[in-house]
Amino acid sequence: MRIIENKENRVVFETEETQTLLNLLVDRLWNEKGIKKVAYGSKHPFLEKMQLLVEGKNIKKSIEKACDSIIKDCNELLKKI
Repeated sequence: MRIIENKENRVVFETEETQTLLNLLVDRLWNEKGIKKVAYGSKHPFLEKMQLLVEGKNIKKSIEKACDSIIKDCNELLKKI
């Protein structure tokens, strides 16, 4: 991922990740306090890189917590297998 816009309460990332990961990340980010808007998309999913938009307070901390939550769930799944 690379940051293409970084303002006080708004960050836009460009990524080669698929909708699978971005959908999961968006879902987890909506559970974080201070997040006002989060979405992903592209003009054409096969021709352009996806973009992830996050607006709100404490964006970096919210992304860290969302990623930690995903990692925790994956680790719990691995323990059950």
